[in-house]
Parts: sequence; C-alpha cells; structure tokens
Amino acid sequence: MALTFPRDLPSYVLVRGTFTLVDAVASSASRSGAKLNLTRVSDPTWTLDVETPPLRPHEKRAWTAWKNSLRGGLREFLAYDITRNPPAAYPKAKTPQDISPGWGGTAAVSSLGLAGALGLSNLPAGYQVRVGDRIGLEAAAGHRGYYEAVEDAVANASGALTVTVSPFLHTSLFTTSAIARLWLPKAKFIIDWQSWQQETIGEPTPIAFRAVQRVMA
Repeated sequence: MALTFPRDLPSYVLVRGTFTLVDAVASSASRSGAKLNLTRVSDPTWTLDVETPPLRPHEKRAWTAWKNSLRGGLREFLAYDITRNPPAAYPKAKTPQDISPGWGGTAAVSSLGLAGALGLSNLPAGYQVRVGDRIGLEAAAGHRGYYEAVEDAVANASGALTVTVSPFLHTSLFTTSAIARLWLPKAKFIIDWQSWQQETIGEPTPIAFRAVQRVMA
C-alpha cells in the first residue's frame, strides 16, 4: 500500500498564519559612517508562522499526524495566505467564476523579466491586479514560485497584462510553459521541526510552528 499524506495544512482556522518575505540584506558603514553599503546575502524567501486556536487533545491528533508525516522536513507541504484571497479588486467573490464565468483562477505566462515584470495572458478581459495581490507560478517539474504584486495592473480586452512582482522572478526555474495562479496561489514550505510548540495539559492549548519556503521540487 502506498503511503499517502496531506500536502496542505490540516485546517485554515488559525489564530495566526503569517506570510513574511525575508529579504536578507547585510549593511556596513564606510567613510566614517557617511555611506552605507548594502549587500544581499541570500535569496529572498517566504516564511510562514502558524498558530492554531486552543485545541483539545483529540483535536490535536490531525496536526501531530500531519507534522509527523512530513518526516522532519524531508517532505514539503503547501499553504496559502487566507488574508490575500479573494484578490483585492473582488472582495465579494467566493470562486473564480464570480469574477468571470468559466474562469478557473489561472493564467498563461507570456513573459518573465529579470526585474520582476511578469507578463500574463488568458485572463478575463479587464481583470484587475492590485498592489499586494499574490501570484503563484507552477512548473511541470514541480517548482512553485510565490510572488506579490507591487503595482496595479489591468488586463486588456484580450486578457493580457504585465505586472511587477516581488521578489524577482526565478527565471532559471520558470518559463512561459508555467501556469500562473491568481486564485488561492500556494507556496511550498518545509517545516522547521525545532520550532514546533505543543503542550498537553488539562486546558485546551494551541500548536505553533514556523516553516520556510522551498521553490525547487
């Protein structure tokens, strides 16, 4: 029998589910402090901090089994930011079809610029991307990129637009064969098992942990 395990959080009923883009930049002063030199020391990476509501012992079973299925981080999981869905221009949408009948929430990638310019097509005509919307890229090889729009953009009558995103696009991993997901885009994460916090006492207590993004398959 093949081993199956969840590839998503057991629940999105959370006290905290914070996505943070960590842009590791080191600074050093020169010229007696008159000039500040900045150097990026690692690639920008998303982190995810999770805290559940207080759980009773029987409610913790799904979470502990899920955590153990990840094998200490040897297996990844997927998660989305519930505060960024639906997209900002469509606050009343419950499904992508509420934005445009027949639309599945994805787009084709038409171009990837080194400065973060992402070209998309096959969107509903007039589709609006707003600052802070999240966009996920998915490649057949299993790579998953996760980006945030840093400007507004509107699709033309043919359903095409270009929007600048952060961090810069992973052009070595994604091509125009990738799929862009604008409805519930998910990032791939590896759990930091040492951050897992759990207590079993008489009263309900929460579970909390941190995870770090993994882009490659």
